[in-house]
Amino acid sequence: MQEHTVPFEFTGRFYTIGDQASVDHELWIVLHGYGQLSQFFLPKFEPLSTKAYVAAPEGLSLFYLQGVNGRVGATWMTREFREEAIQNYIKYLSSVYNKVLPESATPKRTVLFAFSQGVSTLIRWVVQEKIAFDEMILWAGDFPVDVDRERCRRLFADKTVYYVYGNQDHFITPKRFTELESKYLEYGISPKIIRFAGDHEILPQILEQFF
Repeated sequence: MQEHTVPFEFTGRFYTIGDQASVDHELWIVLHGYGQLSQFFLPKFEPLSTKAYVAAPEGLSLFYLQGVNGRVGATWMTREFREEAIQNYIKYLSSVYNKVLPESATPKRTVLFAFSQGVSTLIRWVVQEKIAFDEMILWAGDFPVDVDRERCRRLFADKTVYYVYGNQDHFITPKRFTELESKYLEYGISPKIIRFAGDHEILPQILEQFF
């Protein structure tokens, strides 16, 4: 049996809140976690709608969360057809970025946010495409060790990065956090750590501190 690949055009969707005219003031790009949909993820950022333009891309693979019907979720990638899936979502995220940020726009503040599976997705995209930003908020996610280490170090030099997680997160255990923190530092990222009382979740009272 022989595997083949074929390129073709693919249409992805994304959601926004706020007025695009606000992009000169403040732009947020927010990436959801595994099994979530952008239309339900984006409302967490509704308080920003009066002062910023917020775009929520969506994982390109949709699936039923249980069985063959009911609620649908999205994923950024799986272990299957992995490298191609990464390049597909990187191209897609760049397309979204270019759509929401006109060439003439120069936001005073650009914030990149990611939750859970979206964290590795965001870092891969930013490092490969050299995306400019002012602040990055990484919420309870892993680190993609497949990114270029030296490029990562150059890109994140002097950048403001936050790592946020709950003290009861069943994925980010104390042992796992120690490993992650070491890996972030190895790749030149020195995040400010924010730990809250909670599990693998986004608490509004913590999130809104960044608004």
